[in-house]
Amino acid sequence: MMGKKVLVIDLDLRKPKVHHAFGSTNNNGMSSVLAEKSDWRSCVNKSEIEGLDFITAGPIPPNPSELIIGGRLEKIIAEFKTQYDMILIDNPPVGIVSDGIGVLNKADCPIYVLRANYSKRMFVHRITDLIESNKVPKLFVLLNSVDSTKTGYGYAYGYSYGDYYTDENFGKKKWWKIWKK
Repeated sequence: MMGKKVLVIDLDLRKPKVHHAFGSTNNNGMSSVLAEKSDWRSCVNKSEIEGLDFITAGPIPPNPSELIIGGRLEKIIAEFKTQYDMILIDNPPVGIVSDGIGVLNKADCPIYVLRANYSKRMFVHRITDLIESNKVPKLFVLLNSVDSTKTGYGYAYGYSYGDYYTDENFGKKKWWKIWKK
C-alpha cells in the first residue's frame, strides 16, 4: 500500500502454510529453488494486493535442513533484494528445529512469534538462549492470539490497570502463565 515491492517466502519446508494464506497451491517453490530444480522467478506468485508477491515452500523435501543451510539461500536472498524493497520470510519454528536460526540471524528484523495459550514455556527460555549466546542478538518477540476479552488487557473504554501491579494476582490470567517461571 506504500508503493513498495514486497516478497513473502515460505522457508518452513516441513509444514508449509504460506500458500494457504494466499489461497494458492504449493507445487513449485523454495524447495525447488534451493535444490536448483527451478529458477526463483518462475516460482513467484502475484497476490491480489498490488506489489505483494510470494513464493511458496514447494514440495516437501527429504532434506529441509540441508537445503536451508546449504549456502544457496544467501545468494537467492541477495537476488531478491535487487528486485524487492522488502522480503518477509516465514521461517521454520526455531523452538523446535534449529535450521532457521541462521536465517533469523541474517534478517534485518528477526521476529520470534509466540502464541498465547499454545507456545510452550521452553520457547521463552529459547529466546533468552538465542539472545545471550549472540546467535540472534537483535531479536524481537511478538505475542499473538491474546484474547483481550478474557484477560482484560487492551485498549477500550473503561480500561484500567486494576490489580495489574499486585504480585498476588500475577499469573492468574492464562496468557501470563507462559512468562511465569
